[in-house]
Amino acid sequence: MSDEKTQSPLFLLAVSMAYLIEADTRTTFEEKAQMAATLGKHVSSGELSQVELQAVVSDAFDYAEGKNVDAFLTELTNSLTPGQKTAIVINLYDVMLVDGSVAVGEKTVMQKFVNSMGLGRETMRVIREIIMIKNDTTIFTDRSHPLNEPEFILDVQMFSAEDSKTGPQLTDPLAGNKERWSGSREG
Repeated sequence: MSDEKTQSPLFLLAVSMAYLIEADTRTTFEEKAQMAATLGKHVSSGELSQVELQAVVSDAFDYAEGKNVDAFLTELTNSLTPGQKTAIVINLYDVMLVDGSVAVGEKTVMQKFVNSMGLGRETMRVIREIIMIKNDTTIFTDRSHPLNEPEFILDVQMFSAEDSKTGPQLTDPLAGNKERWSGSREG
């Protein structure tokens, strides 16, 4: 990854999503829509223009098409923070599960990302469970769905090193890093 644009963490997220979306022979509407929704927030917030967003997505797919995923992962893991690595894996699970099916190619690419990001087995289990629940909308149409049972409880506890006593709250301020596709970076 030679230039500043391709080292942007937002671009690396887009490329990661492109690898997963292109991992099988069919790209679904839901996968593309999930990518657009994830990255489109940056247009709504004014960080990117619509033209810049289209360039990010187009460049991400071109990049993924032209570079082996293993080579990308070798470079990727050295250029991201632990939080960015976790966010990429979460977003990839979301893209993979959004259409209700998981193709063999998607599993393969997903496993490569999981292996390279250094996340623990328990963390991965929690991520998978939450994203699976989020994307399983049959919970709203099937009264006999196991998650509709009164006994169902989701009890997840994940804390960062700084949150040893209390976990983050919904009202906590979110850390943010405004990036421009134009190539400028803060950090």
